[in-house]
Amino acid sequence: MNELSRRTFLIAGGLGLAAVNELLAQTSSATNADCIFCKIIAGTAPSYKLWEDKDFFAFLDNKPIMTGHTLVVPKNHHSYLFEMSKHDYQAIFERVRRLEPPLRSAMQAKRIGLIVEGFGVDHVHIHMVPLTGRGQLLEKGRSDVTPEEFKSVADKIKASLARK
Repeated sequence: MNELSRRTFLIAGGLGLAAVNELLAQTSSATNADCIFCKIIAGTAPSYKLWEDKDFFAFLDNKPIMTGHTLVVPKNHHSYLFEMSKHDYQAIFERVRRLEPPLRSAMQAKRIGLIVEGFGVDHVHIHMVPLTGRGQLLEKGRSDVTPEEFKSVADKIKASLARK
């Protein structure tokens, strides 16, 4: 009887832990009303959207380091990459990997550099920066890009994505 009680306790404790973990996951992935990326995803803030699926969204960075500088963000609000679930962490990098060939092709880049930092906007985002040479990831982002330039670059990348 003692063994049965211990087993029942462990099962009940495990179910309780699973419920707590699920609640924490829902809380950490809630939309943040003050987050600019959550607003972009919701369509209430402007962006040059390139691609989306049910879980992720890609758009041009508004201060690009290089032409075609793209941000990939989860649609659910997460503050820190390493606090995401293993599944979501792997999924964002799978999306980045899928977006790399058409982005590299559209921008005629030799490589795509990645930056994950997260201090500017408290929402997980991966910078995909088209590169043609050394040291370009260290350059400062441009703030003089015109809407026409953004639209032209977005159209070029979307066309490349459609061909993949």
